[in-house]
Amino acid sequence: MAQRLVLEWTRTMLHAAVAEGRAATWRVRAIYAQPLSTAAETAHVLGALIKTAKLPTEEVITVVSREQVITRMVKFPTLDSAELTQMVELYAKAQLPYPREQTVMDFSVLRQQGGFSTVVVVACQRDVIDRQLSALRELKITPRFVTVSSWGVLGWYRHAVKSGAVKEPVLVINVDQTRTDLVLIANRHIISSRSVSQGAQDWASLSETAQLLALEAERSRSSIRKELPGTDISAVILTGLGALDQWKEQMAQRLGLPVTVIAAGAAFSAVKTLPQACSPVIVGGVACADTRMLLNLSPSEVQGQVRHRQQVRELSLVGALLIAVLALGARALTLHVSRQRQMASQLERVLKELGPTAKQVQEKGRVTQAVASILNDRRQFAAALAGMFRQTPPTIRLDTVTFEASRRELIVRGNAPSTQAVLEYRKALEQVAGIASVELKYTSQRATAAGDRTDFELLLLQRAGAS
Repeated sequence: MAQRLVLEWTRTMLHAAVAEGRAATWRVRAIYAQPLSTAAETAHVLGALIKTAKLPTEEVITVVSREQVITRMVKFPTLDSAELTQMVELYAKAQLPYPREQTVMDFSVLRQQGGFSTVVVVACQRDVIDRQLSALRELKITPRFVTVSSWGVLGWYRHAVKSGAVKEPVLVINVDQTRTDLVLIANRHIISSRSVSQGAQDWASLSETAQLLALEAERSRSSIRKELPGTDISAVILTGLGALDQWKEQMAQRLGLPVTVIAAGAAFSAVKTLPQACSPVIVGGVACADTRMLLNLSPSEVQGQVRHRQQVRELSLVGALLIAVLALGARALTLHVSRQRQMASQLERVLKELGPTAKQVQEKGRVTQAVASILNDRRQFAAALAGMFRQTPPTIRLDTVTFEASRRELIVRGNAPSTQAVLEYRKALEQVAGIASVELKYTSQRATAAGDRTDFELLLLQRAGAS
């Protein structure tokens, strides 16, 4: 199962979250918080945390604060993704307050209807991102994504709040130690976000915290009304650090909206111990988010390195799979050959054992076949002989009937009243089944006391196919 590491650091704290999963399904299994004295020690503290907690670094996502980016909501006359990318690029060159080469940017589509696309363009100075990446470069880590804290709030909201449980658009207020994020969400997408540099440690020293938070919510409401006329806040969710339950009622009265308090750990049931020094919403929300929904402010060269590394990993995986397939194929072939040899050996042994028996059976078969052939010949001879006798009329007397087995011939001698009677007798014998031909060998007349008689000899050839 794949693992990812999400990192965020503020002026005073380093936050880290580890999640495991794949595709769009991720589960946070650990969240860490380490204090920072100065920004210069970020790499040292992070390296020590990675070593002691054995954090994975194959897939790393780092988070920048919403305060460090600028956003613009723009409507473009296209629904095509390629055209939309080109239009956003042209807009960035013409409208952003920084030169394009000193800026990193990305955009998120809010809605598409009537042939128009409404998008949020997010831009950040390149120096800010480079400072964010410098600590990771010291540790030889290349992040896959550089995203914005607002998208961590969105990821947390999607996991902590069931669809339809809160009326949208909903303003999610996450109070961290030194920062407060206000993210307006509709249809489970960000439509507006703000961040203020006061956090739980600042609000704790003030008696009017609820009024100040309500004031910030009012500012978010005014901003969205200007950017998207007709859009208003329907509910508020409070999460993070601080006396949230105490602020809830006062904010609801001030805003005239339902305010719900949801524990920051509600989306991270698998985490046994949550750090008390920070709100886990940002790093945890990014860790369990689908990366296809994240904003990415990585510089182009970093994105190229990530793509190259991913391609190398995929090629390595394909190569390993190919080697595994070849190894399995060779193993299967070896097993097949071995089995064939075993079968051949067994068959040879069985044949040797059955050899004498097979010869006896073969000999008995030959004897049986010979006996059957002889019996068949005898049956056919008997049938031919019986047919001959049936065709012999009373006027013809048979003296001798001789059978030459080697030549399959019947020699019939006798006498008849006349030569004509002999010829008719011959013709009748030719119709007997099993007789191939009848040959008249001779006839001779002689006188007897009863009158003249014709002696004859006939040669009957038995059919060859009858044997």
